[in-house]
Amino acid sequence: MRKKLISLLTVLALIVVLAPAPVKISAASITNHGLYKLINRGSGKAMEVYDHSHDNGANVSQWSDWGGDCQLWRFVSVGNGYYQIINANSGRALEVHGWSTEDGGNIVQWQNLNNYNQHWRIEDLGNGYIQLKNRHSGKVAEVYDFSNDNGANICQWTDWDGVYQQWSLVKVSPSSTTVNSTIVVKSGEVFDGKGRTYIAGSALGDGSQKEGQKPVFKLEHGATLKNVVLGAPAADGIHTYGDAYLSNIVWLDIGEDALTIKESGTVTLNGGAAYKGSDKVFQINAASTFNLYNFVANDAGKLIRQLGGSTFHVNVNIDSCDISDMDEAIFRTDSSTSRVTMTNTLYSNVGRKWYGVKHVTEYNNTEY
Repeated sequence: MRKKLISLLTVLALIVVLAPAPVKISAASITNHGLYKLINRGSGKAMEVYDHSHDNGANVSQWSDWGGDCQLWRFVSVGNGYYQIINANSGRALEVHGWSTEDGGNIVQWQNLNNYNQHWRIEDLGNGYIQLKNRHSGKVAEVYDFSNDNGANICQWTDWDGVYQQWSLVKVSPSSTTVNSTIVVKSGEVFDGKGRTYIAGSALGDGSQKEGQKPVFKLEHGATLKNVVLGAPAADGIHTYGDAYLSNIVWLDIGEDALTIKESGTVTLNGGAAYKGSDKVFQINAASTFNLYNFVANDAGKLIRQLGGSTFHVNVNIDSCDISDMDEAIFRTDSSTSRVTMTNTLYSNVGRKWYGVKHVTEYNNTEY
């Protein structure tokens, strides 16, 4: 019965007038730091992670486009024309669950393992629409059973060129903002940049390795920062004072440091990327726990540096990241008590890997 509807629905799609759509872009226009919506051609609804979930295995469905973080996606190239598709809300990757190759195999989110069932080819159809083709199964993402309902499931199916297998790729393009005075996110507050790019004005610094530059953002204890892109220059990036949660933060140019932990706390950065650093990406200046999840870091001296000469205790947890081209190390410390745990992470060309670290736990990591 399902396939008998194909011809009829394809014909109807040519005559039904859908709601006006935002400007669509091609696969060739994708950038690693951009945020995108995926709008289904048949239903006119957006792909999202259901119920804002952060859990592994959370279902991916469609819903009316309301601009929520769980409807925003970041594309990270893994080479050979394939991408990981990372949810802006959870920092987790779109995948075909259980390595299924069957029609109807479910599409969910999962931590970034960089497996082939998390790789997608973005195929332009030449009519303003794309298909998402899974690298492992060779099947494409579609809205199941031609549904127009909110909450309808998204699964994989053999490519039959139906409109429910076609998507508009819509870039979320907020304006850039020049920051002339540090933006302070107070305790308990949530600052949502909605994908906007923030550039440091001359009063904050020039993004060089010169000391004394000011941060673009200061996070007080218990603050949350999400969906922010830091452009060039980024001065001294982001400073945290106590516990902080950061989600989907992208540094186009790391500047002096991307993020500095200034006072003790637990700082979690879930999702995002950082590029082009002369020295370290993250600096830890106080006894802390630093959690780095679902993150891409490329081209710097080292990923994480504990304050030189310090002996206080630091816990570093790295999970589901992609780390490449670090001249010196992933983590450098002078403390004999500091610890690092790295899991489910890809790395390449990272110098000595651990510099001065006495306590290392790692498993399920891959050098490429």
